[in-house]
Amino acid sequence: MFKKFWLDTILGTIFILLLMLGFSRLTYFKIFDVLDPIGDAFADMETTDIVFSQIRQAPTAEEDIVLVNIGTENRAGIAYMISIINQFNPKVVGVDTFFKNPKDSIGDQLLEEAFASVENLILVSKLENTDEDDQFDSLGLSHSRFNQHAQTAFANFITGASTQEDLKNCRTFAPREMVNGKMEYALSVKLAMEFAPEKAEKFLKRGNDVEIINYKGNVFDYGATKFGTTYFALDVQDVYNQNFVPDLIEGKIVIFCFLGNYLGDRQALEDKYFTPLNAKYTGKAHADMFGGVVHANALSMILNENYIDSMSDNWSYFWAFFLLYLNVTAFCYIYKVVPKWYDGLTKLIQLLEALALFSMVVYVFNFYDYKLEFNLAIIAILLSGDLLEIYFGVIKNLFTKEGRRELTKLKKL
Repeated sequence: MFKKFWLDTILGTIFILLLMLGFSRLTYFKIFDVLDPIGDAFADMETTDIVFSQIRQAPTAEEDIVLVNIGTENRAGIAYMISIINQFNPKVVGVDTFFKNPKDSIGDQLLEEAFASVENLILVSKLENTDEDDQFDSLGLSHSRFNQHAQTAFANFITGASTQEDLKNCRTFAPREMVNGKMEYALSVKLAMEFAPEKAEKFLKRGNDVEIINYKGNVFDYGATKFGTTYFALDVQDVYNQNFVPDLIEGKIVIFCFLGNYLGDRQALEDKYFTPLNAKYTGKAHADMFGGVVHANALSMILNENYIDSMSDNWSYFWAFFLLYLNVTAFCYIYKVVPKWYDGLTKLIQLLEALALFSMVVYVFNFYDYKLEFNLAIIAILLSGDLLEIYFGVIKNLFTKEGRRELTKLKKL
């Protein structure tokens, strides 16, 4: 009897694992998508989004980063804005837009002269074309007459979007990528290398191919995100009229980027992303953050050294298997000792376990900036009770004479 009990726990666990693997393959091929309108609303949500959008308290404003909106200005206008800002001695200037082809001789000349006057200038590049090993094999750059006065850093984010119509959820970024034998750094990392090289070096020593962005806030956004004006931003007219104090710029990081036709423009969709700070964290309708502000958040994380660590896949698999086997053992005992209580007790245990794991993920992420990967474990727990009942009620009976005999009687009936 004792050996039979443990054999059931092992076989029951294997059966559940095989079914979970089968379900995962069906989900991979999107067979059930047409039947899952509710799931679509939660598909782009993670548990940790609740921490960012609902639980965390607003952090202090970022003092070392200033964003400048280029709006719809032409090259001559952008050149004039850069020249004004450069008078106040910023430590490093980043420009998050491309100037790929010549347009007009006067505007191009003014822009080139403005770039040449900036001591530490970084222009964005774009990682393009992956090869057979899924490595980027080329860089998209601005025209050489502009690029010659600057270092470059890529602006790509990891969004999971394969087309322009897909939702662009931005939670992570790659700190660096090798392109044709040359190391190219992310814009946020490159800016940090110029502003605080020791902090950038510490960040890069983590050696992660992908980093989770520890979001700090947004520019003025009319409530699109929970944390509003964390980053000070200047609009076009603010720069033209020099509507700022010199201390705002001197020795700081200045990022020129598109922040809408005007600050607070919620209709503009160009270079805009969904982030965990989105005030509406399920069934999101409106992207909440411009790309330049995403770069600023990643940069803040590096400068403040408040990185986010996460559980490895191996540990995630271990805890999923361990908790599944623990549940199967407990449920086997309940099935054999108090079968009438099986449905009620198993559902109650599953509910309490799932709530406990969910709460643990939220608590640890909120207070320790560590992301526990318990999604697979929670799924295994929620499936274990019903799937184990299928194992006892169907699979096991198929391998007994008595079970097969009852099926035969059913056919005769």
